[in-house]
Amino acid sequence: MDGTITRPFLNFDRIRQEMGGIKGPILEAMAKMTPERRGQVEAILRGHEERAADQSELNPGVRELLSDLAQQGRSVGLITRNCRASVEKVCRKHAIAFEGIVTRENGPVKPDPFGFLLACRRMGVAPDQSIMVGDYLFDLICGRRGGGKAVLLCNGKSYQDYLPEADFAIGHLNELPQIISDLEKG
Repeated sequence: MDGTITRPFLNFDRIRQEMGGIKGPILEAMAKMTPERRGQVEAILRGHEERAADQSELNPGVRELLSDLAQQGRSVGLITRNCRASVEKVCRKHAIAFEGIVTRENGPVKPDPFGFLLACRRMGVAPDQSIMVGDYLFDLICGRRGGGKAVLLCNGKSYQDYLPEADFAIGHLNELPQIISDLEKG
């Protein structure tokens, strides 16, 4: 969600610092904590996610892309490491909807392909006929491990380290329909 549907807002370095200087991916670090410590850092994370949802702005082209895909009868899911409450808040704020929403409360998080596969099942689409679009390495790994195509949304940045995991790289969401069209042509 953050960085793909909405403009990047979460400052993960700051969040880690507030959590006592944890290292690496936040959710994976939390999984290794005692229940008491995990509760403390979860409250910090949820606070940041709530502020991000409150102040969220859609990425350029999101509304148009979702509208175009809906008109074409295509299913669109949202797979995120965020909590469900923040996803629901963003959807209400911007009046957008997704057929298959998978959050961290549903099970293993990206890069595990669980969310991708669950979203595909919920939407009734085959993973090998699906595309995972994201702005982070975990998005790409998740989609590819799930059997789909992985599209890197660069958001004006150079992600050279992520490119080996991407089937496609785009600078703007308005490029996605052409990729879909090209894939359908074979």
